[in-house]
Amino acid sequence: MSGEEHRDLVICGICLWSASLLRGSKGFTKCPMCGKETIEVIPVNDHETYTLRMKEKGIEVEFDVERR
Repeated sequence: MSGEEHRDLVICGICLWSASLLRGSKGFTKCPMCGKETIEVIPVNDHETYTLRMKEKGIEVEFDVERR
């Protein structure tokens, strides 16, 4: 289908660095900020959005479906 985004949310479990990564792109084995091998990959469905909020003890991620 045309217009599909095919992306993942990538987060470091140590320093909380994060990025959107297009699926099929070269991924990460280590965090580019702290160098640790603590990368978590969260698949994001097509037409799904997410919001990251920094909290005192971590990150809060909220997912929502885009309304058309």
